[in-house]
Amino acid sequence: MHNNRAYNQEYMYLQAMTNRHNRGVTNAHVGTTITDPNIDFATLAKGFGVYSEGPISDPADLGPALQRAVAVVKRGEPALVDVLTDQR
Repeated sequence: MHNNRAYNQEYMYLQAMTNRHNRGVTNAHVGTTITDPNIDFATLAKGFGVYSEGPISDPADLGPALQRAVAVVKRGEPALVDVLTDQR
């Protein structure tokens, strides 16, 4: 899964609107970012019995994680790989 820890389209829209109305972007993150705490989607998926890995932040770890997940899917089971990405 693409995990940028935000509802980024909404966040960018709020930034544009606050700039347009000269209100500042100080609070644009409220309700649009998914942090503090960060959600551990891999653990949530495991709670539903789904094979999962992550969150993966090192690109070197991504290939092997995807290979393991593909092997699980080929067995007919669901898999989730939580990959952290830049917000923009």
